[in-house]
Amino acid sequence: MSRFKQMMVMASLVAGMLVSIGASIAGSVAAVGEIGPYGGIIYYVDSSGAHGLEAKTTDETKLLSWNEAVIAASAYGDDWHLPTKTELKILYEHKNSVGAFAKDDYWSLTELDSNSAWIQGFGNGDQDRYNKYSRLSVRAVRAF
Repeated sequence: MSRFKQMMVMASLVAGMLVSIGASIAGSVAAVGEIGPYGGIIYYVDSSGAHGLEAKTTDETKLLSWNEAVIAASAYGDDWHLPTKTELKILYEHKNSVGAFAKDDYWSLTELDSNSAWIQGFGNGDQDRYNKYSRLSVRAVRAF
């Protein structure tokens, strides 16, 4: 067999393996509590099992104002962000699957007006609005 034909056969085999691996990954089903594709812990999975939300494994190391929280959460890149009010409520509902939460209030990305934003209490489960200058806990999230 010529060198060219050998290379073509090898290329076909490699391509077939890559398609097979890709299909396996695409067909995998995520579960709450598992490590997500971006290194966080999965806390929500849609009905397809292929898409959902994951949270960083730990809070930011210090309490932050709302503006600082938005910057800190997005600094991780790859679409990490401060969770919306709804994403944060879901995270609270699955806090035991993710773990390491303070019994404290956490910022959401959802603004009420130019001076205040929604928060989620992880001690009592309440959602409320706080002045953006308040210093609260922060946990970044992202979709997958």
